[in-house]
Amino acid sequence: MKQSSPMFKILSMAVLSGVLLFFGVQMYQYFSDPLTITPVYVASTEETIPADGWVVREEEVFHAEGTLVHYFSEGEKVGVGQILATAYSSAGALETVRELESCQLRLEQLEFALSSYLDPDAALKLDGDITESLLILRGDLAEGDYTTASENLSRLKSNILKRSHSYSSAPEIQAEISAVQSEMSSLRASLSGATNLWAQRGGTYSAVCDGYETVLTPDMLTSLTPAMLSSVKAQSAPADVGKLIYGDTWYYAVNLAEKDVAILTEGSQATLRLSKGLEKEIAVNIHSVSAVENGKQTVVFSCNKYLAQVTQLRRQAADLVLEQFTGLHIPANALRMDDQGRTGVYCLVGFVAEFKPVDVVYQGDGYTLVRAADTASGGRILRAGDEVIVTTAELYDGKVVR
Repeated sequence: MKQSSPMFKILSMAVLSGVLLFFGVQMYQYFSDPLTITPVYVASTEETIPADGWVVREEEVFHAEGTLVHYFSEGEKVGVGQILATAYSSAGALETVRELESCQLRLEQLEFALSSYLDPDAALKLDGDITESLLILRGDLAEGDYTTASENLSRLKSNILKRSHSYSSAPEIQAEISAVQSEMSSLRASLSGATNLWAQRGGTYSAVCDGYETVLTPDMLTSLTPAMLSSVKAQSAPADVGKLIYGDTWYYAVNLAEKDVAILTEGSQATLRLSKGLEKEIAVNIHSVSAVENGKQTVVFSCNKYLAQVTQLRRQAADLVLEQFTGLHIPANALRMDDQGRTGVYCLVGFVAEFKPVDVVYQGDGYTLVRAADTASGGRILRAGDEVIVTTAELYDGKVVR
């Protein structure tokens, strides 16, 4: 034992030196080139062009003098021959009309109460309508849709009033109906000098008139130039009644840099995202593209949907979405090429590196969107949740990295 002690000591020192050398190399590699493990996840990006243009429609404005009573709401469809508004010569006509509307509502409630008295099932149905209206109203408030909530609240109030009358007797209800009808006759008799404004064509109503109705028209779009679009000014005075928008097609005209227009083709489709008015992407057609003028071109997009939602828009900022990309998000410096010339990434599988081939979808700033290569199979398919190795050190299949 004593004779083998020197040899044992030498071997022990050699093993210890080897261990220390191994850890020393590992520490050096870590601090000189720290290894990073990054999880893979699905991400999306897009290429867009900012735009600032004008909404163009075929419109007709209406004027009238006197006290006006309107019959349509913003974005509501108007048929041929329907009355847009009535102008009264008397100053108190508007208040009288409001009283008439209130009487009409009371009359409907009383007539329903009378039918409910004669038909008990009608009252049960109304109870169901009230419950449903409460649930709908709660949903509107939870989503922050206060415009719709206001409309549904009015409907709920009307149903509750109808139900309250159902506890009266038939003679009492009939007496109230007669009183309301008499009041309505008296109110109508007090109205004088009524002039109706009729719709000669069917269209979409808008109460907003901005003076561009006769300036920005569909007829001038084919000859529109960047200079003309940049110098448009309102001409006509705002109307008292409002306007009708004809047809279903509306246009968006914008000046863009020549380099941006180069990738657009007249007659093809594009995607537009308005900054307000619509909370969705709009599929539009490229209606026309002007000649180049001082490095700019006028592009006109057309759309035959959502007209009721854009009736109040005129000067409008937007994003023209050129292309959208979705893929697996990895750091740009994680891309490698293996000894077979395939592009891919090394992933941490257990304690070792494993190569997974990929195809590049989009190259961003400091990141890359990829998808698993068509040639990949089984465990070689890159998936969300995999852990990608980022390092400048040499990697190969099966290399122990942890």
